Amino acid sequence: MLTETLLNGYLGKHISQICPNAFHADSENHCAHFVSHVLNLSFGMTCGNLVAGSQRKGPAGNVRVQELFAQCPNARELDVCPQYMEALIFVSAPRNFQTGGSRPVLANVPNKHMGLFLNGQIWHYSNSRRQVIQQILAQFIHHYPQQQNALWVGDLPITASVHHP
Repeated sequence: MLTETLLNGYLGKHISQICPNAFHADSENHCAHFVSHVLNLSFGMTCGNLVAGSQRKGPAGNVRVQELFAQCPNARELDVCPQYMEALIFVSAPRNFQTGGSRPVLANVPNKHMGLFLNGQIWHYSNSRRQVIQQILAQFIHHYPQQQNALWVGDLPITASVHHP
């Protein structure tokens, strides 16, 4: 489903070049928003819910990291780096990944981030750089340098379908 060629097509793009619905403010967190547009995931809180009707020009994408985490059929902590894998990847403090119920839950906290994981590489929307970037796991784990971080991966939601840039 995902390919490096597809994901590389998003590198360097600002969210305004990805979202057709004018939800582009640099003050917003766009990591889940980017992933949702790439995978055509339109459920829960979307960019379409957050703009005026006249600004909606195309498919809406989910904007909440914890809602995307909840849609992963199999979410688990990443304890070894797999050589080949297609998944969503999440980074946050270990305590924010709650495992007490029937399914893991990612708490709705400020310090959580996500991207697309393919064969050891991560493509994600860097809010500080205001563009899509690519990193390796050793870089992504330090997304929040002021805290200890955990990495979790989740299989792509069953409703995912790739959107080409």
